[in-house]
Amino acid sequence: MAKLEARMMGRELKRSLESEASQNEIRDDVGKKYFGFSDMSGSRYAGGERGQQAVDISERMRAAARLSEIEEDIMKSSKPTGYETEDSFIGPARQPQEIGFSGSLYDAARKTIGWEGRRDKSGNLSVYELPSGDMGGSYEVAGINNRYHPEAAKVLKDMNPADREAYAARYIMDYTAPVTSKLPEAYKPFFQDLAFNRGLAGSVKFLQRAIGVRDDGVLGPQTIERLNQENPYDVMKRVSAEQLRYEQRLKENDPKREKFYQGLENRVKNRLATFGSFNVG
Repeated sequence: MAKLEARMMGRELKRSLESEASQNEIRDDVGKKYFGFSDMSGSRYAGGERGQQAVDISERMRAAARLSEIEEDIMKSSKPTGYETEDSFIGPARQPQEIGFSGSLYDAARKTIGWEGRRDKSGNLSVYELPSGDMGGSYEVAGINNRYHPEAAKVLKDMNPADREAYAARYIMDYTAPVTSKLPEAYKPFFQDLAFNRGLAGSVKFLQRAIGVRDDGVLGPQTIERLNQENPYDVMKRVSAEQLRYEQRLKENDPKREKFYQGLENRVKNRLATFGSFNVG
């Protein structure tokens, strides 16, 4: 009887292991085809961390589905979406000012300013206080806040309002240059805005996760080599999905972040619609 039970337990264990192996194979295949895990998955999820891989894939699938809806909206309308809908949100209190984009980084920086900034009655950039939970300090001008950009924020606050836009645009270009200067031309405007919005290392990590290289936040030769093999618009879509995934996780982990989510999603949409459209095809 004991031998029979042992044989039955052995069969159950074998079926269980085969089922687990099959599930792992499916997860690896999905990760390889759609989310850039590729050969990296073995090292990233070593030591039985398949559960985390499943969570990552689930999050990415949800973000990709939302991005698909956003892309449909982009196709229907070229009108930019307001970066906020209530005063408690980050960004401008009204619809962004229409600013043309020729493809230059200066024009791209002015688009960023249009999404980030508030303006006075004369159309000049104004200084505004940040809402609680923003984590950017106490005030900012066009997204240049006194926590992460204290010197530039003070200069902007003290200068003639009519001179703020040109200064802010140049500052955005200089601040993001460690990333944009290393990228192929097609990616520069997109990543200039992303790096300013979510930090230099953060923007690189979104990119690395999107193309399936180690996400160390360093824009090195391996990342560039892989990037050169990709279609720019496809990469921008995948990077946008990675940011959506990040923002979704933030709001779920911290209810205080809920009020910022829609504005950040609008930013993802505006960025892809504006800078991605130059790289379709």
